[in-house]
Amino acid sequence: MTRTLHRPAVAAGVLIGVLGLADLGPFTPGGPVTWILPLVALGYLIAAHLRGTPRRRQLAGLAAFTGVAAVTLLLDPAVGQFVLAAGWVGHAAWDWAHRDGSVVPRWYVDCCLPLDLLIAASLVAAAVSIG
Repeated sequence: MTRTLHRPAVAAGVLIGVLGLADLGPFTPGGPVTWILPLVALGYLIAAHLRGTPRRRQLAGLAAFTGVAAVTLLLDPAVGQFVLAAGWVGHAAWDWAHRDGSVVPRWYVDCCLPLDLLIAASLVAAAVSIG
C-alpha cells in the first residue's frame, strides 16, 4: 500500500518551522528549542495512551529525547548545539518509524517530520556560521 503525505500537514510543519526559526535567537542550552524536543516526544506517549496502544516504546523514546535535552545542558554550548541537532534528526527518524499511523495520526508525523529537520538544520547552520 502506498502512503501519501498529507500535504496540508507537511506544509504546516514547514510553515511552523520557518516562522519559528525566523524568530530564533542565538542558541542557549536551556532555551525552548532544547525543551520542545522532549515535549514532541511526550506527544507520542500521550497519543499512545489515548489510542490504547503499547506505551513502553513511547516511554523509551521520551526518556531518550529528554536525555538528549538534559545532556545538552551539561556540554559546552558549541558542542551541545550539535548534540541537540542530532537529537532533532533522531526525532525525525522516530517520526518516520511511526508513519503507519498506529501511534499518532499520520498528519502528526507529516507535520512533525519537516519541522524536526528544519530545527536540526538551523542548529547546524547557526553553529557553523558562528564557528
